[in-house]
Amino acid sequence: MSRTLLRCRRWALLWAAGAILFGLSRAQAQVTLVSVSPLDGATGVSPSTTVQFTFSAAMNTSATTAFFTDPGFTTFYPITSVWSAGDTVLTCTPIGTFPGGQTISWLVSGSSALGAQLIPPPMGSFTTGPGGGGGGGSGTNAITSFGLGKIHIYDQTNTAAPVLDPVTPYNFSAITSLSSNRTATNVALTLPTTAVSNLTQNFIQHESFFLFSTKTNLAAFDAVFPAGGYSFNVQAANSNQVVPLNFPSTLAQPPAPHVSNFAAAQAVNPSSPFVLTWDAFSGGGSTDFVYVVVGDVFSSTNAGQPGALAGTATSITIPAGVLQPNTAYDAEIGFYHLIAATNGSSYATLVYRATLTDFTLQTGAAGGVTGRLILTNSVWTPTAFSFDVLCTNGQAVTVQYRTNLSAGPWQTLLTTNSTGNQFHAVAPQAASNRFLFFRARSP
Repeated sequence: MSRTLLRCRRWALLWAAGAILFGLSRAQAQVTLVSVSPLDGATGVSPSTTVQFTFSAAMNTSATTAFFTDPGFTTFYPITSVWSAGDTVLTCTPIGTFPGGQTISWLVSGSSALGAQLIPPPMGSFTTGPGGGGGGGSGTNAITSFGLGKIHIYDQTNTAAPVLDPVTPYNFSAITSLSSNRTATNVALTLPTTAVSNLTQNFIQHESFFLFSTKTNLAAFDAVFPAGGYSFNVQAANSNQVVPLNFPSTLAQPPAPHVSNFAAAQAVNPSSPFVLTWDAFSGGGSTDFVYVVVGDVFSSTNAGQPGALAGTATSITIPAGVLQPNTAYDAEIGFYHLIAATNGSSYATLVYRATLTDFTLQTGAAGGVTGRLILTNSVWTPTAFSFDVLCTNGQAVTVQYRTNLSAGPWQTLLTTNSTGNQFHAVAPQAASNRFLFFRARSP
């Protein structure tokens, strides 16, 4: 997934607003998508279909990709990609299958081998036949929802603290997603300054309307989009609706996420699980939210869903086999402060502040780094037992322990991709166990 697509995806994280993807390209179109199979708008497509894109020129295969989602851009389906000889045809195969009986939207982002951009990014959809499971899609909203978000964006390029993104640092998003039994001719947003902005209708998901703005100056950004009372005005042929929504000044901007094992994230063994870690979300609690995305192949669970990362989370495991060898992935960690509410069964609202850190996650060769593991330099204190593990730089290592050498399961003490030729392991279990046995292995 390109950096542009990664930044666009965040706007659909909590609300269905896929068309916002058009706001971030900064180049001129000189290459086109000639054809796609299945055709745009096709129905009854097999959930296990491959999707083939043909371009007008040879493409930069490292900068061009397609990704697939439901019409609301809330669920992204992982794929594998293969290029033809000559790099003009991209064939995408779902990992598993697409859900059956659902509209699958696609978007292609990239550039030719000479640097010409696909602008606007080609978009389309097809509908799968029965099978595969899933469901949902456009037109299935139970109630209408309204959302406001203020988002700061940072970049991390090394182990140091992330720095403010120079291109799109301060961003505002307003979303209206109508219930499936409603239509609207127009949706407008009145700001606390009394200025009025019309939202744009998503041409794929007609029940969704959005407003997106980005600025490079914080004072100017806060002057245009201050804290205070906002108001959505939904205009329809049969009835209108006005929904006030307060953006409180007490809603704090989260700190910028910092990848704590950045060096290890530059030498990931794709054949083994990788634990991505970040510094604790200062001020983050159980009602806050952390979201992680790696390219178009992996993401954490959306807010409000089982398995979503609370604001207290500091790591996530990327399963083995999800990442491709020798590949650089645009990745992102986001911290969110959320205020969600419902007005009975009439509508739902969401106000949030988020701070996102973009970074590159790099994989190595399949199989990863291997080498001999040695446990040495042990130290005991009344509250912990610690030791060094000698290994190979970049090696994936799991350290395990047992309280009885001849019985009971091995428990995991830690899993890491070493950033050097050794690392230090600490076992606080020593404070409550008279005997402990340790081992280290490469998965």
